[in-house]
Amino acid sequence: MPQNTKKSSIDSSPNPLESIIFGPVRSRRFGLSLGVDLSPSHKQCNFDCVYCELHKAGPMDSMEVVLPPQAVIQAIKQALQVHRAIDVLSFTATGEPTLYPHLYEVITAVTPFLPQGTKSLILSNGSNLVAQKHALNAFDMVKFSLDAVVPSAFKKVDRPSKSLDIAQILQGIREFASSYKGELIAEVLLVQGHNDTQENLYAIAEFLRQIPISRVDLGSIDRPSAYAVKPLSNERLQEMAEIFSGLPLMLPSRVSSKNQDSQDDLAQNPPAKSSPRSKETLLKLIATRPIACDEAAQIFSPQELAQLQTLIAQGAVIIKQQGGNKFYTAKH
Repeated sequence: MPQNTKKSSIDSSPNPLESIIFGPVRSRRFGLSLGVDLSPSHKQCNFDCVYCELHKAGPMDSMEVVLPPQAVIQAIKQALQVHRAIDVLSFTATGEPTLYPHLYEVITAVTPFLPQGTKSLILSNGSNLVAQKHALNAFDMVKFSLDAVVPSAFKKVDRPSKSLDIAQILQGIREFASSYKGELIAEVLLVQGHNDTQENLYAIAEFLRQIPISRVDLGSIDRPSAYAVKPLSNERLQEMAEIFSGLPLMLPSRVSSKNQDSQDDLAQNPPAKSSPRSKETLLKLIATRPIACDEAAQIFSPQELAQLQTLIAQGAVIIKQQGGNKFYTAKH
């Protein structure tokens, strides 16, 4: 779509900070994370992954609604004044963040304002790394998804735009990896019956051994997803991990917030103090990242927990079961 035909709009929320910024949330892999949503109005992605935590939506090759870069920059600067004790500033989207055409302008503008010790991170599906390499080179960490190398598995699990070809995506990842100086992290998310064949896993591992990778996160579904799909058991993941021998592999696992280690971690690294989130901000956070019910008391203040109960009573937030955990999710 030509640039001049795209809409430039801020989400209907009266406060851009409430629609663009979410969190902080505790990430199992990156610590305390403050999120930046580059597509707060609706899902804009060139994949429609079966495991997506967002709602179903047909893939698109470019954003239909583009936030003005100054609105994003201003929202981030305001948020960083409030949240100083964060580990990462995470760029994501209700969709794919590398589709955002002003990514370089935004990351270079906000980098000087990051608190000491805070890293910039972008969470991508890996389809657009070369096209956005100028911007991505400015991030401390780039995490990309690689759920499949076998074409049939790629189409089944990631449901990509018809314009995307896995061979071209792999070449793009390889080219970007050859010059990127930051931490390059691959995430492989397995879905039962979709991309968990040995053929596909051996092909992924072989590809990752060819590039300079800082870490590989191997996991399965642990939050409510857009489609009715099933996760792999922890035992099966452990078996699959042997295929990735020689790679810097991590198997993220959900730990209940009732666990003492988790409580100690939160006590030592508490979320930054700020005014209670509004109902609109809470809903945005939960719509972007479903929150485990047993984590809510660690993340939200008493006032926010009361707001959460109001959202549940109104039907805007519902509770879904995923595996052995229950999650607060937004009703789409």
